[in-house]
Amino acid sequence: MMNAQTTKIALLLAASAVTMALTGCGGSDGNDGNPGEPGGEPAPAIQTLNFTFDKSVVTNGVPSVEFTVTNEDDLPVVGLQKMRFAAAQLIPQGATGAGNASQWQYFGDETCDVAATCPGTFIDQKNGHYSYTFNMNLTANAKITYNDQLAQRVLIRAYNTPLPDGTQVPNSNAFVDFTADTGAAPTYSRKIVATESCNTCHQDLANVKHGGAYSDVNYCATCHTAGKVGVGKEFNVLVHAKHKDLTLGSLESCQSCHAANDVAPDWGNWSRIPTAATCGSCHSTVDFAAGKGHSQQLDNSNCIACHNSDWTAELHTGKTADKKAVIAQLGMQATLVGQTDDTAVLTVSILDKDGNAIDAATVQDKIKRLETVTNVGPNFPIMGYNKSPGSGAAKIAKDLVKDGALQDGVTLVDGKLVFTTPALPFGAGDTDTAFTFIGLEMCSTGTSLTACTVDSATTSMKAELAFGTKSGNAPSMRHVNSVNFSTCQGCHSDTFEIHKGHHSGFVMTEQVSHAKDANGKAIVGVDGCVACHTPDGTYASGANKGAFEMKLHVIHGEQGVIKECTQCHNDFNLDAFKVKGALATSAGKYTTPITATCTSCHAPESIGHGLENMGAIVNGDYVQANQAAQSETCFYCHKPTPTDHTQVKM
Repeated sequence: MMNAQTTKIALLLAASAVTMALTGCGGSDGNDGNPGEPGGEPAPAIQTLNFTFDKSVVTNGVPSVEFTVTNEDDLPVVGLQKMRFAAAQLIPQGATGAGNASQWQYFGDETCDVAATCPGTFIDQKNGHYSYTFNMNLTANAKITYNDQLAQRVLIRAYNTPLPDGTQVPNSNAFVDFTADTGAAPTYSRKIVATESCNTCHQDLANVKHGGAYSDVNYCATCHTAGKVGVGKEFNVLVHAKHKDLTLGSLESCQSCHAANDVAPDWGNWSRIPTAATCGSCHSTVDFAAGKGHSQQLDNSNCIACHNSDWTAELHTGKTADKKAVIAQLGMQATLVGQTDDTAVLTVSILDKDGNAIDAATVQDKIKRLETVTNVGPNFPIMGYNKSPGSGAAKIAKDLVKDGALQDGVTLVDGKLVFTTPALPFGAGDTDTAFTFIGLEMCSTGTSLTACTVDSATTSMKAELAFGTKSGNAPSMRHVNSVNFSTCQGCHSDTFEIHKGHHSGFVMTEQVSHAKDANGKAIVGVDGCVACHTPDGTYASGANKGAFEMKLHVIHGEQGVIKECTQCHNDFNLDAFKVKGALATSAGKYTTPITATCTSCHAPESIGHGLENMGAIVNGDYVQANQAAQSETCFYCHKPTPTDHTQVKM
């Protein structure tokens, strides 16, 4: 936050529009000492480059930095071959006009390639210490007026050029903010978002754009600034515009990205300093200058008069807070018991906030929809979304309550909702198990549950998952050790109402777990999704690759957010393919399971060899593809892992 000294800087900057007579102050701090040793032998292997800035100054308009580079084991990294150095300065909040946000000014950059050319003076001390003195003089910039009273920034992009001995190094970013004359930390900054927040979805920000070059959001924010990029590509505009239309629950709250963090001391700027450019990047139908959708605002001077910080924060986070409050009030618990006549009895209890069962009749009028979907065979469901060519059966979809009313065939017994399914295609092994996925949608206003009306607002609640067998033996359950559900919540949030609209919608929580990790913590799986996302596809019978093994890849690939397997997977559980049959990959056409899964991300022609030669059937008929389902030889050679899905056994 700005202090008195910052305000003084702002006034000085404003005065510099008339005359740039400002000068730095302070005397010499003595002669420079010799760089110290960061320690021991050079790093033999490098996974991470860690930068420590030892000295940063601007002398007569020329920036220079001294820095130390170590690896993940704190060993010195010697012989870095290629770096890009960039220089910028930060105009303080309000300095360019009342209400205006702080703004980076990008002077330019210089790329130093030891093996080719280096514009400035680059010195490798051969002990992990480096220095670089720019060739450019900031005072000579024709577009930007250098002001030595402003916060300065030098950024480094270290390229992944191998060291002279062949040691590989990763693309890495580093930056330092400093005052021009002494190198001391500036009294103000613009660090609004932590890279950690970005990586919650992206895992590694470097994978988003520019070929893996930039992994620090501060680099993005410094480069994407007015004068450096075109209109609309400034970071505060671009990043909101790119994210606002993604259907991610986490983006319902600004604080999903703008969160308190030691490395983002200015995180609160999003609500504290409203501007037309930033607000308009999300509220894109508003034209502030023309007075369209908002009273006319020709500049930012009046924004804070109406949009104070507390009100702005409440408005932009209240929806999520209300959802959480509603979701916390009720839960469900269900049992499923197979019968000798092949039916199954489903019993659903409504739970209060403490997990105690309550009489469902007491909240029935507040239930918009309690929806159930039942299938058989959790590891490879045999009932299709539509009728499966194999079993001839479709999933059993049944609303127990709709618009506050019990539905046909549903009874209230001791305060519990009870429904008996039609006959199910029970069999041996996995098909001895039926499973029901249950969604609950409640009518709500603010944080309160309310009696349903035609136009009631609703909230999708925690889902429930029940298993039952005909034999009475323990049920089989689908594996949950492939997808790390915390990564789902990282992007979608714990209030994301999946499939709300056509369905009741639901939020995924520990309520659907049926396994625990080594620490006894419930594992939240996505295995209940296969009740609808069957091997035979969903409503389009395969035309949209609706089978669970493919659908998540397809839909996330279209969004462009998921680019690495490790963003979702903690394992691949290749043994799961041993119990799978063919998957519907187009309308009425089926593909053997390994090939179907792989080609949901990769185009068949990109795999590099004939798929049929590996035992695959691609878009064949149902019988043909299922007969070949266990004949694929992919894993004879391939040994994919989340960190390297191209790995082969050689």
